[in-house]
Amino acid sequence: LLLPFRAEHMTATTVPTLALPGGGVMPAIGYGTWLSKPGEVYAGTKKAIELGYRHIDEAWVYKNEAEVGKAIKEVIAEGTVAARADLWITSKLWQCHHRTELVREGCLDSMTQLGVEYLDLYLMHFPVAFVPGCDEAVSADQMDDVPIEDTWRAMEKLVDEGLVRHIGVSNFEIAELKRVQAVASKPIACNQFETHPYYQRRELFEYCQSHGIAVTAHSSMGGGANAMRKFHKSPPLTDDPVIGEIAAKHGTSPHVVLLAWGLRRPMAIIPKSVTPKRIQANKDEVLALQLDEDDLAKIAGLDKPGLDGCYCHPRTPWLGRSEFTGDTKHYYG
Repeated sequence: LLLPFRAEHMTATTVPTLALPGGGVMPAIGYGTWLSKPGEVYAGTKKAIELGYRHIDEAWVYKNEAEVGKAIKEVIAEGTVAARADLWITSKLWQCHHRTELVREGCLDSMTQLGVEYLDLYLMHFPVAFVPGCDEAVSADQMDDVPIEDTWRAMEKLVDEGLVRHIGVSNFEIAELKRVQAVASKPIACNQFETHPYYQRRELFEYCQSHGIAVTAHSSMGGGANAMRKFHKSPPLTDDPVIGEIAAKHGTSPHVVLLAWGLRRPMAIIPKSVTPKRIQANKDEVLALQLDEDDLAKIAGLDKPGLDGCYCHPRTPWLGRSEFTGDTKHYYG
């Protein structure tokens, strides 16, 4: 079952949508908020909504939901959007809230910070759990043995209660998706994971497509400047000569090419910027760019094996990619 991609004629004014299992559609271009500096995400979110973004991607662990909530409140009060219902707001359950008795608490905390009465999409951020109160596990004893199946069942209750419209996951592999599917009474609406030309994740992407799970790509532009940059095996994706050649051919930037590739796949993209010109380009120029078959063939050849193209958590111990050492120096730059 391939997800409908409603974008027969994409224009700079029409953002395509992805249909979700169980009904509803998600705007395929969202505004990303990860790694924005304090004070910047408020202005960035407000500008993004003014420029036509209607999908905001957040998470409890980003520690900036209150800023985004302030922006949302103001754009509604100012009439930029008529009502909360005109926006699609996603947030994510962090690892310290995986215990069944804490799932609702984690959700409500995000909702309170965002100033909303419901979330359109709530994702389990990673398929691992930390002990309550721990934001970042740096030792094995800070990991918590909570089955993802139990956490998922607790998330389903959020839908029943009307706090959340759709639930999904983030950074899940196929085996973990199957575990959730085996016990789920509500469909996995979305899997958000890192994917871009160096880390195309074809098998995972195709599994999601064939099971009706929408895909949202994070780190679409490679995350070359993120907190893990010291441990990237690949140079910045925006410096790739093939991407540069395609950008020059179309008279655009590598950033736009990378985002347009993701949108074309199809999947949702959530680029982050706090610069008004870039925020606008990440929507309007991406929608205007039509990559041809030659472009797509060249990009298909850029995929790298294993974690060689991974920019996000390539050595994180709580994902089993290195050993715990008691600090973060060996996996965060």
